[in-house]
Amino acid sequence: MLKDKLRSRSAADLRRERDELGFVRQPEVRWMSPGLLARSGVEVIVSGTFGKFADKRELQREPQDGLDYSDADGDLWVDYLSDTGDGWEATYTMAWLLTRPALEAGGETLPRATILLLGGDEVYPSATPEQYEDRFIGPFASAQPKSDRADAPDMYALPGNHDWYDGLASFLRVFCAREGRVGDWHTRQRRSYFAIRLPNGWWIWAIDIQLDTYIDDVQLEYFRRQQLAAGDRVILLTAKPAWVKAVPGRTEPSSWRYLSYFEERVVRAKGAKLALVLTGDRHHYARYEPVGDDAAPTRITAGGGGAYLSPTHTLDRTLDLRSLDHDASVPYERAEIYPREQDSRRLANGVLKLARLNPSFAALLGAIYVLLGLAMLGALNAGDGALLDGVDGFGGFVSEAAGGLIIVLAALLFGGVFGATDITPDALETKTGRRGATQLARVLVSLAHTLIHLLLAAVLVYLAASIAPDDVPIVAWLLSSVALFAAGFAIGATVFAVVLLAIHRIRGPKAPEAANQVFTAQSIADYKNLVRMRFAADGSVTLYPLGVDRIGRDWRYEGKREDGARFEPRARAPQVHRIDGPLKLDASGRRSY
Repeated sequence: MLKDKLRSRSAADLRRERDELGFVRQPEVRWMSPGLLARSGVEVIVSGTFGKFADKRELQREPQDGLDYSDADGDLWVDYLSDTGDGWEATYTMAWLLTRPALEAGGETLPRATILLLGGDEVYPSATPEQYEDRFIGPFASAQPKSDRADAPDMYALPGNHDWYDGLASFLRVFCAREGRVGDWHTRQRRSYFAIRLPNGWWIWAIDIQLDTYIDDVQLEYFRRQQLAAGDRVILLTAKPAWVKAVPGRTEPSSWRYLSYFEERVVRAKGAKLALVLTGDRHHYARYEPVGDDAAPTRITAGGGGAYLSPTHTLDRTLDLRSLDHDASVPYERAEIYPREQDSRRLANGVLKLARLNPSFAALLGAIYVLLGLAMLGALNAGDGALLDGVDGFGGFVSEAAGGLIIVLAALLFGGVFGATDITPDALETKTGRRGATQLARVLVSLAHTLIHLLLAAVLVYLAASIAPDDVPIVAWLLSSVALFAAGFAIGATVFAVVLLAIHRIRGPKAPEAANQVFTAQSIADYKNLVRMRFAADGSVTLYPLGVDRIGRDWRYEGKREDGARFEPRARAPQVHRIDGPLKLDASGRRSY
């Protein structure tokens, strides 16, 4: 019998589940876990360092032919899903929806797709073989088990930064092996990038940007060899929305320059039309449309495949994108987002439950409080007699307790708080000379935040020392340790959340890291999305962006059957609804919506 409460399973439960399913269902990642934060930091450093010297893209030279669907009869349906492989419930919900015979949305029936495109970050938090098995392959294979059916769908995947954390080794094994399968999906690519030819002169190109770096020569040559004709239309997949980082007043980030280079020198250089750019990385839906330029592509972020929700209310309403070969920039307007701005703002308040959502982080703060308290008691215990002998009230206690060790610990605490405080000058503040004021604000906020924790710890130690019998000082030590850990866990974590939320509210888009921390701390599993596309026989393409307000959380195991999903909803099935569009591109690639 499989247990559905994923965080309360015993070791025996986990062994039994792996024996039965072939994998272990995983709860959503707790991104504020201290151990995970440390490992992620190491992975970023290691992958970034070794990625420069061992770029696997330059070693991928195996022929990748036959990705041709141009002879398909009638309508061809294609799904786009990005940022999967976090918690079981969210990932399985999306995989299960993909495998339905049809989805009903906005009064239209959308048949199951023949091709599934994965836009990056197929697994979190690390690209280990076990994580791929438990968080990606297992859920997808359970939603659509392997069969002998002739019309089994195809799967193509683009790596994101998390897929690169192991140097791309697991990604290549899962998606680029010959005769590869993920459940009933066939994997046909042999490289981490691909070009798919579709009917009526449409193409889907997917580029591998590694860890937000340049596009390698081997990859550029692969795309330049494609039989792209003048007038053909291209839908481009990339792993990050580089355009949202191209902030007016700042030098364009390298990620945007690399993307712009590919768009201009590889796609448009052949006379093709770049109709649409699709990406994930940010776990929401956002569509930007060019203003007054029919040649510029629509740009969509659709990273709602299963990972924690990202905010939408911090997205700029307008963008000003200067492409590589044009001095004049192209203005873009934010046309649609999901979740709605007011919902995104409301959801940010959930970070105040930080202690419950990330108990290991709260426990770390509790341990820090205990260390601070023990250092204070150690300073008081340096003399003879009772702990508070000769101490004149709370002020005297603070003066006596502020010994050498407490200063060291306070400095370390300040360093950690300062590193987590996202108050850095933006382009306008730098331009107007307010850079120094902004940096000072960061120091002052960090100092105030640190002092709140120190003051709370000092009050608790003082009270414990006051209550404890003078002739039994060990009581003060025990009382202080228990009270300090409890206060650090509950109150300290809440103080941290309040400061984080305040910075987010006050700075808004100027504090993107604070916004990310507010949402990663919550691991919100709802508000998922996917894009279903119809390539019609008349040459037009229609996009149906679909949202899932609430994922499925109650799944009944049906056993190892081969003719359907192995888990089905016990009650109401997850529902999709249209969050945008339909968005129609005519046979020439022009927008007709």
